[in-house]
Amino acid sequence: MASSKFNPSARTLLLFAVALVVVTMLVPYGYIVAYPLRLFGTFVHETGHALATVVTGGSVSGMHVNLDTSGLTLSRGGASLLISSAGYLGTVALGAALLVAGRRQVWARKVLMVLGVGTLVATAVFGGYGSSLLAVGGFIVGVGLWALGRRRSRADQPAGALYAGGAVATLAALAYLGFSGALLTWAIGLVAAALLLGVAFYAAPWVQHMLVIALGVQLSFDGLHSIRYLIDHTVAARGHSDAVNMAQFTGIPATVWAVLWALVGLAIVVVAFALFWRENKRESFEASIQ
Repeated sequence: MASSKFNPSARTLLLFAVALVVVTMLVPYGYIVAYPLRLFGTFVHETGHALATVVTGGSVSGMHVNLDTSGLTLSRGGASLLISSAGYLGTVALGAALLVAGRRQVWARKVLMVLGVGTLVATAVFGGYGSSLLAVGGFIVGVGLWALGRRRSRADQPAGALYAGGAVATLAALAYLGFSGALLTWAIGLVAAALLLGVAFYAAPWVQHMLVIALGVQLSFDGLHSIRYLIDHTVAARGHSDAVNMAQFTGIPATVWAVLWALVGLAIVVVAFALFWRENKRESFEASIQ
């Protein structure tokens, strides 16, 4: 007997996610709905630069996301060619990886947990300018004091000083983030991580599956859209960009790099969609003959 629980197929979720992303891109004011996801896309883009820097032996002094969805990563050393390419292609690659992982519902919870923890780590290690670990320390002290205060309260012991100390430590960490220009970047990272982990631990399996697929589609499309925007700006020679950095490093025109990234990114997304559709087509066929 068929289950009465709502559990849409992976292909249904994929089509819904694609339709939703396309609608937000095309309808008037649809960008308002997509704006939080665009901010997260920028967070992923800048994290790609930061990770490439660290992996290739460099150091990161800060990562910043702006309200206009632009971003900046301050780094020193490392392999410049890989670092400059890791922003746009890293976003597309993560989107494609989520699509590939979205082929199976049973993978969704673990994928969201890994992505949530990874977002927390990226926020703590790279977020903002200066030593963001100072803010991490402030939050840890604040939470620790609040936890001790709660424990003392349950034992009917005075805990006011502990609660006050926790509040001071937390406010000091927030003040540091505000003065260092890191507050928005941290807000994006913490909110995204909270949502990812919240869905992973508390949501129904089909909701977890939907989120993995929707994020895969959004990041893939957002990465490709950003590269198209980069091509337009590069052709018009407006402002500085990762493609301009590549041109300075190699002597190859920035437009060539922008187009190359577009082709590579498109190929990655096409392969991911093809793998997703083929896998779920096979599963649908097997289910139909059982």
